Amino acid sequence: MLAALRFLAKCLGVFLLWALIGAVIYAVGTDLLARQNEPSLADDGDLASAVELPPVGEMLVEADAVLVTTVTERPVDIDFDSEGNGYVLDENGLVFRVKQTGSRDTVPYLILPNEHTEKRVPFRAMALHPGFLDPDSRGFGRFYTVEPERTGSGHPDFVPEYGGDLEHHQDVLVEYQTTEPTARTFTGSRKVLARFSQPGADHNVNDLAFDRIGRLFIAVGDGASSVRPGREETSRNAMSLLNVYGKVLRIDPLGHNSANGRYGVPPRNPFLVIDQALPEIWCYGLRNPRRIEFDPYRDWLSIVDLGQDGIEEVNISELGGEHFGWDLCEGSYFYPPAKGRKPTEGVIAPRIEFASQGGIRAAGGFIYRGEKFPALRGRLLFAGTDGRLMSSRVDGKGGIARLLVGNQRSLGNQAVTGIRPGPMGELFVMTRNGDIYELQKRNASATSKKRKRPILCWAL
Repeated sequence: MLAALRFLAKCLGVFLLWALIGAVIYAVGTDLLARQNEPSLADDGDLASAVELPPVGEMLVEADAVLVTTVTERPVDIDFDSEGNGYVLDENGLVFRVKQTGSRDTVPYLILPNEHTEKRVPFRAMALHPGFLDPDSRGFGRFYTVEPERTGSGHPDFVPEYGGDLEHHQDVLVEYQTTEPTARTFTGSRKVLARFSQPGADHNVNDLAFDRIGRLFIAVGDGASSVRPGREETSRNAMSLLNVYGKVLRIDPLGHNSANGRYGVPPRNPFLVIDQALPEIWCYGLRNPRRIEFDPYRDWLSIVDLGQDGIEEVNISELGGEHFGWDLCEGSYFYPPAKGRKPTEGVIAPRIEFASQGGIRAAGGFIYRGEKFPALRGRLLFAGTDGRLMSSRVDGKGGIARLLVGNQRSLGNQAVTGIRPGPMGELFVMTRNGDIYELQKRNASATSKKRKRPILCWAL
């Protein structure tokens, strides 16, 4: 009897061993077959060229790209106070104030780096509170930055749900407050509002933007995804409402009802009443939202999201709560996009999608509300890092219009690091070598004492 039981046990062990081997062979074979059927991701533009992207049209508008000022190399952000003075942040964390005349102070307004700064990661964003110069506002003298700090610099308030086993650095949302906002240099207090643990050097906290009444939007990447999307990769953070990565957040920086008590959560945030969601989330399904901009005319938020395999997106969040598709979709197509299938429900397609080629990425975008170019008013303006300026209708219909450089190299010969609307809604362009331009009508800028770089702007 005992011998029979031993024989049965051996047979069962052999069966289980062969079953395990068969399962492994099946899984490997299935994966190899799937890889053979999928398009190659080696060439950045291959997948984008396989799908139908919007056509390009042209209409001539004469303009000059007028050099406003030159700061240190690699400016990454600029914001304006109510008097039209600009505050420029560069990659190294220096903040310079530029007056309306274009002159700037010879010394920085503020030097952000400190003993905790992670020098391998560039500074990316700053934003002035709408009440920065209003002594009757609670936001008087306040502005906000995102600062990279070394791993372990503090206890993080947010940790990735996927891919957060190792911390590369921390992104820190900081509030600065001064009682003399017009002083030549900053004197005042520094307060940490939130810390974000980051598993990699990119896809981090990229941008900040205020709405009209002082609520702060925060663009957060999915957590430095450097591989193809997968169930356990950092890209999966974007679809989950249990973490802040791959999202745009909305907070009240002057409130105190957050989990850490250092900021507030606005009462009408779309996920505030949902148990399985973080209340700070405004919209989700984003890969690497590089630039955001609030449109005060329609209360819309424009979001420039960098793509995985050659499709750049410009999204519009109208009411909050939108799911923009990552990592289910690339642009308006299921991932990988070369298969050419689009979701029919549950995902909000981008207003604009266009191909990135040769490492050229989207550098920013917003809805133009200026007065100098009526033909562009109410349209989306966006730019590539190669200096291309482009335009489209907000509804995405009618294709993309390129604002082409005319008889001089001008912006097209420089690396653009970002575009922003000025205090009157006009277009300001930041370039890697430190030059900052404003797009002006040719007849208006012809008598300007500033150096001129004429360009021909084309729009649909």
